[in-house]
Amino acid sequence: MEFIAPAGFTEIPIGMTVEEARQELFTRVSREALEARPAAYENLVSNLQKVSQALEETGTLYAGTCLRAYEGELSLGTLLVTVTPFAFGDAAIAADGMVRALVAARGDSWAGTVFDTPVGPAAVLTGVNGFHIPAETSASREELNLPMAEMQVYLPVPEGVEGQEQCLVSFNLTTPCEGHWDAYCSDIVALLNSVTFDEPDHTLSEASPQPTSPRTPVGSPEKLSPGQTHADGKAPATPFG
Repeated sequence: MEFIAPAGFTEIPIGMTVEEARQELFTRVSREALEARPAAYENLVSNLQKVSQALEETGTLYAGTCLRAYEGELSLGTLLVTVTPFAFGDAAIAADGMVRALVAARGDSWAGTVFDTPVGPAAVLTGVNGFHIPAETSASREELNLPMAEMQVYLPVPEGVEGQEQCLVSFNLTTPCEGHWDAYCSDIVALLNSVTFDEPDHTLSEASPQPTSPRTPVGSPEKLSPGQTHADGKAPATPFG
């Protein structure tokens, strides 16, 4: 599978060793600033390496962060793309079912819809999660609960592509910047429009096992405009309300 990450996002290498994590930090923060506080620097190296290893173990395809300007303000965001085995039958039914089940489970603070992407339907959910910041790591030395706007996209991958097995690709975007939500929505729409799947290997011998369960083909829709949805044509509302 291939896709284009949004502009301004910097990829976090997956599966880094300690030394690779050390070098990665030097590309993001000056050596002088890091070496001025050796204990904090070593802690950053250790944490980055652990995160990178955990990403690899959980089937992560891409992890990235952004720090960019938006209308004169700094904007922070994270993007995580993972893949997991997932048997679903029909992609349209699966996407609709995920929206209904997950919104019902999470309550009124979450909303969901189905987007038609060029490679099939995707379940899209938006809401707010609290990010807990312990007092010892808070700048104010007080325990904080930072609201994080979150968009989760679940894209069923049909059988016959990506290794002949059905699977689920998940895109998870988070940001604490309420006023920048529209820009991030546009980022995700552009990302979904850029997704392409590997073509099946037609050179496999007839004796090779082939998928036989039925599925309903999903036609590629016209290119989505930012925020256009399969359900009602309205842009997703900001999760902050």
